[in-house]
Amino acid sequence: MNRQSEAERLRDVVVVGAGLAGSGVAAALARRGWDVLLVERDRLPRHKVCGEFLSPEAQGSLAQLGLLEAAAALAPVPLYGAAITTPGGATVAMPLPAAAWGLSRYALDAGLAAGAARHGAEVWQGATVLSAARQGERCRVKVRRAVRSAGGASAEREQCVTARALIMACGRHSTAALPPRDAVSGQAQQGWRHCVGLKCHYEKVTMEPRVELYLFSGGYVGINPIEDGRANVCVLITYAAFQAAGKSLACVLEEAVRRHPELARRLQGARLVTQSECAVAPVDTQRTPAPWDAALAAPCLGDTAAMIPPLAGDGMAMALRSAELCCAPADGYLRGDLARTEWQDAYTRGWRTEFEQRLWLGRSLQSALTTPLLGDVLATLGQRLPGVAQWLLAGTRGRAR
Repeated sequence: MNRQSEAERLRDVVVVGAGLAGSGVAAALARRGWDVLLVERDRLPRHKVCGEFLSPEAQGSLAQLGLLEAAAALAPVPLYGAAITTPGGATVAMPLPAAAWGLSRYALDAGLAAGAARHGAEVWQGATVLSAARQGERCRVKVRRAVRSAGGASAEREQCVTARALIMACGRHSTAALPPRDAVSGQAQQGWRHCVGLKCHYEKVTMEPRVELYLFSGGYVGINPIEDGRANVCVLITYAAFQAAGKSLACVLEEAVRRHPELARRLQGARLVTQSECAVAPVDTQRTPAPWDAALAAPCLGDTAAMIPPLAGDGMAMALRSAELCCAPADGYLRGDLARTEWQDAYTRGWRTEFEQRLWLGRSLQSALTTPLLGDVLATLGQRLPGVAQWLLAGTRGRAR
């Protein structure tokens, strides 16, 4: 047992954010014997806006990170196909190359954080990072969290944690002191640079084991089965379209089912799961990628680096793959085999090779498919030339391993 005070203790790594990328890299580095602290501002489990779709590529990354068994134990629903319905009602359906999983973030995030702990990482939940700074070869992170006294009483206090390395996986929103530093503020951007994300779960939804996307001008609704006989309904919509629809999830879904009879049939008789509704804003699907934060000399993983559009991309797989890409050079740095600049070069080069083209294609498809008439033309092309649709789908994803 380490009897040093936290102020005296020098950790190997502090990972900020226990989402998919954060728990993934924490688990992988802890498995290699490093002293890893994983800091999460929320208490798990908790609902999160997400498509809740784990592709075969995501499953491959989970295996590489040592977390596949932890995810499989949560009873994910196998999904075998995908369908996209354009604003004009044209539908393109295609099989997936291998079975994907439908699994809620409510179950998955808690399961992966627990998996990281089993591999040896220390996990602090309900801990807010107030600031972080690079001091030479060390990082100092100030954290506020609830701490229990010997008598059992709980009180919030601030602590400073010192580490040799810092990894940022704090999602698309954080404090001003942390990345991403160019996140949208207020009405500064429009269109796909200023969106609202909405999510809820339903019971009593009858549908095939696939993910379905229903597009409309300014947004789209995704639906797929998840564990416990439920379905996840997730919406991404521009702020302008959100305002026009009535500024609530119920109003957006009412408008979507009015436009798409098949979605209306899916939700007919369905029952909303209490306390599953959540929202996030603003969401910027066009933000400039930043896989390395120069101020902190730290890698950025998952949505902290960039957000791949949910319509055509695979954000959960991207988050897990970024953890994979970060792990080996981080291990080399901690062992003294790589300088910090070499870690930066290796991770940044790998990240850009893996994701830059996929980001461009995902953003282009999102804009094109949600445009009336153009989306219908592309859907008709996909119906007549299914090989083209499969090629575009493959272009937004990595390789299954």
